Amino acid sequence: MCFAWKLRGANSGRQPTLNEWKDFISLLAELSEDSIEINFSGAEPLSDSRNLDLIAFCSDRGLCTSLNTSGFLIDADKARRISRSGLNSITISLDSMNRSTHDFLRGTEGCYDKVMQGIDHLDKHCGGLTIGIQTVILENNLDEIIGLTEWAEARKRIDHICFQALAQTFFTPPVNGWHKKKEYNTLWPKNITRVHRVIDELIRLKHSGYKIANTFCQLEIFKTYFDNPGRFIRKSACNVDFYMTVDQFGDVRTCGMMPVIGNIKTDLPKDIWYSKTADRMREKIRKCKANCHILINCGYEAEDSLASECAG
Repeated sequence: MCFAWKLRGANSGRQPTLNEWKDFISLLAELSEDSIEINFSGAEPLSDSRNLDLIAFCSDRGLCTSLNTSGFLIDADKARRISRSGLNSITISLDSMNRSTHDFLRGTEGCYDKVMQGIDHLDKHCGGLTIGIQTVILENNLDEIIGLTEWAEARKRIDHICFQALAQTFFTPPVNGWHKKKEYNTLWPKNITRVHRVIDELIRLKHSGYKIANTFCQLEIFKTYFDNPGRFIRKSACNVDFYMTVDQFGDVRTCGMMPVIGNIKTDLPKDIWYSKTADRMREKIRKCKANCHILINCGYEAEDSLASECAG
């Protein structure tokens, strides 16, 4: 699902200390008068205990925080720590209600059971926490998507379910025609008509009030994307140049697929954000025509023309 763990061998630089992270967050909050959301994700954020300390630090300063997790490490003690941290929302990866399907896709036996136990622990210990489910649409779970959606709808403690379209694995170099490569052979849907049927049913369920977090526009775009993943889904330029992505070594990027524009150990956030290097990278992003996971999934934003069509 993610090759962030491979960066450990590719980068020998030390990771920022807890105080360096805190200094960065404090200075980052001063960059904008608008509310800033800080998302902890990539690999497994709960494997580093400092992240919950950082979330508590953000909460004390009124910053909104969210966290993406496999759910594998959420036991009772971790759930209590999450509650004390003041985390606003947590998103748990769950790709099927079939234990064997989910465990196969996540590559770890017992992962499904850990997710279910984790949700129970969060339910018991984290009263005010928003809990979401995130599911990737791919060949292996097409027949199980609707059942999972119905389960999430019936589970009162689940606030929403959000879907992502299968994209090239995180932290791998962009490749044209990636979905045709051998490693994606069992994952990319074989019958796109089936994909359309499943997505159309999700649209119908959302119209009927199901707690599906995706917009109607995004669900429609998924169909266009699965038809031809090489065709750029936007009519205008890529819109993800407002992101600031920081990896575990403190390296900063605007787009996670683009080169580094600074490092929090040596550069101030404002100097990074307003640098000529960052401006050049934003220009490169605006010219990019890759349907990356950010553009399609996490950072999807409907264009005005499409938004009006969906609203109608």
